[in-house]
Amino acid sequence: MMKKIFPFVLILVFFFTACNKDLHPVDPNTVYTPDGFSSDRTRNLNIVYFVPNDLDTLPDYQRRLSDIMLWVRQFYKNEMTRNGYTNKTFGMFVNSDSLVKIITIRGTKPKSGYPYEGGSGAVAEEVNAWFEAHPSDKTSDHTLIIIPRYEFRQDGTATGGPFYGTGKWCYALDYEDFNIANIGLGNNQFTGWFGGLAHELGHGLNLPHNSEKVSDRSTLGTALMGYGNYSLGKEATLLTAADAAILNANQIFNKDSKTYYDAANAEIDRIHAKYDATKEAIVVSGKFHASNKINSIAYYNDPEGGGDYNAITWESKTIGVDSFYVEMKISDLQYKGDSLYDLRLRFVHENGIISTFTYNYKFGNNIPIMNFSTRSELSKQGWQVHTFSSEETAEEDGAATNVIDGNSSSYWHSRWSANETVFPHELVIDLGSTKTAHGLSYTHRNGLSRAVKNIEVSYSIDGVSFNQAGNYEVPNFNGPQYLDFMTPVSLRFLKIKAIDARDGEQFAAIAELGLY
Repeated sequence: MMKKIFPFVLILVFFFTACNKDLHPVDPNTVYTPDGFSSDRTRNLNIVYFVPNDLDTLPDYQRRLSDIMLWVRQFYKNEMTRNGYTNKTFGMFVNSDSLVKIITIRGTKPKSGYPYEGGSGAVAEEVNAWFEAHPSDKTSDHTLIIIPRYEFRQDGTATGGPFYGTGKWCYALDYEDFNIANIGLGNNQFTGWFGGLAHELGHGLNLPHNSEKVSDRSTLGTALMGYGNYSLGKEATLLTAADAAILNANQIFNKDSKTYYDAANAEIDRIHAKYDATKEAIVVSGKFHASNKINSIAYYNDPEGGGDYNAITWESKTIGVDSFYVEMKISDLQYKGDSLYDLRLRFVHENGIISTFTYNYKFGNNIPIMNFSTRSELSKQGWQVHTFSSEETAEEDGAATNVIDGNSSSYWHSRWSANETVFPHELVIDLGSTKTAHGLSYTHRNGLSRAVKNIEVSYSIDGVSFNQAGNYEVPNFNGPQYLDFMTPVSLRFLKIKAIDARDGEQFAAIAELGLY
């Protein structure tokens, strides 16, 4: 009996094996596409080859660009590993021939319709239309668009359309010799376009410009998000610790299914900054609170000028859930002397959102002068808005009382919905009793919208006769700005006269006023 069944079983096994020979092996951690590509995650970099209607695809573009993208992905992986995030890199769909999934889209306009300056909007409109018609082609918020070169200059340099980052999208150029075989051969054109692609991709992955520490240059090389677009593949090039911290919370660097880039915010409750001569370092510490967990804090020291390409960075993890601390050796800052700096603190939320706070400091005789530590402000209990020139309450909550409510997310706004008012705008605060103050704490509206530039500060005991404490240009940064009085003053009434605005318009907004 068994002898009769056995051949039949063999036939069934052969039949099912033959019928399933084209099926992918079952792997619950792998995502497959109908056209034979796979990835180890559901959210991947969307790669588009966008061709204006008076151009064609360039020869062997899928093979050439696949080799380049696989190299770039490995570079990101190596640098993430070096920074402590082992084997993390961005996701891509790749097939068994090591070809990367590239979506080819034919544009509706000639190349003149997609110029370098301002052409990204027209490209994005058509790519978005494609994604709407083919929703399975868009697996994440991050998109790289590669456009074939438009022409060559007389010196043989390729030229083309958009080549930059715009939010979570970025643009790069393809040309005939854009081939990984040219890496390291001293071909400056290849290095520029190759490094440029990796650099602009960084912008599309949420990375701002920044530079390497002075001490890293001889061993690790040039930061990709600084001038590394001219060194990648030719000389040592790196991702900074700040870059890696931001990428660690990137949607396509992770294999989970949680939601990324939902609204999140953070507030710095206290900050203390000083120069420690013993450590020869700037020491910054503080307390914060956030609506979404903070993974890391990145610190960007950006000297005046340079467009932040030369912003030297540090990174630290949170201490507990609400504190931060960093030491930044001044020997790692390239510019000292009497240089002016912006210090940007970027709080990296677990969901990829970044909350940024900017402070300014300067060097004097090669020593940093830090003057933005949180002051001990007077209690606002019993304070009232005595008078105001106008407020906007019809179309938004721009009530004058918002400047003393202790909430930097609320704000006063001059009236604009009807009978709009013009500069100067005034607010007078009644402290309820006589106080002694050494200076004014002034906080712009979040995002610096309708930021006031110049103010006149006056004080009074009786609310009738006012003395001038000083005229000030308010630094154009988020967070409290501290304006010291020449001498301590006794006052019950505080008058703020807004003279003009940063944007040149007639409107004004203030989030919070205080005294210290």
